[in-house]
Amino acid sequence: MIHYSEFAARRASPVPLLGAIASLAAIALLVGDPQVAVGTAPAALVPALAGPAISAPERWNDEISLRVRTSSERPPAARFPQGPGPQVAVALFNQDRAAAGLPPLTASPTLDAIASTRAQQMVTDGLTHIRPGRAVMAATELLRQNGVTYTWNGENIFWAGGPPFDDAIADAQTWWMNSPEHRANILSSHFGQVGIGTAIDGEKMYIAAVFTD
Repeated sequence: MIHYSEFAARRASPVPLLGAIASLAAIALLVGDPQVAVGTAPAALVPALAGPAISAPERWNDEISLRVRTSSERPPAARFPQGPGPQVAVALFNQDRAAAGLPPLTASPTLDAIASTRAQQMVTDGLTHIRPGRAVMAATELLRQNGVTYTWNGENIFWAGGPPFDDAIADAQTWWMNSPEHRANILSSHFGQVGIGTAIDGEKMYIAAVFTD
């Protein structure tokens, strides 16, 4: 089974949101062009615990120092919560946030809908944060279009091979927590809400996690 993953996070644009506050202070540091992340490789080519190579189009939290568990301290798969995908993902996020001394994320139906749209978009676009012909993160565009007020937002994306896709959510969480950029989104003190969306395209399941404050 091959897994791919990507990260993006950004602070809100100073452009007014639809039906939202008039302006927001914003600074974004561009650190590279968005690229599809490299997935798993033969064991001889990478260390056993190495995660995917990551592109981070925008970063805002370089100054944040986070206390996290190592991969050896993560609970075994048998202890992962069981249930619908979004509920499992939020529970896994909150396990790691609790271990880092952070408050839990709250599941948001609005963000679930946006994340579901993002997953469906990737069925067409492939694993990417920015849609073809656009210059703004797709999640940011959807937040604005739906009148969501926020100061900070971020997105983690992933695809898993299958079927079956029973372990896709747990696999995504394991990859994200072993990637500094993805982990920074999950453990960000700026974020208080999250939405999870999935979409299946043949032998791939796309997963999107959209975060806001």
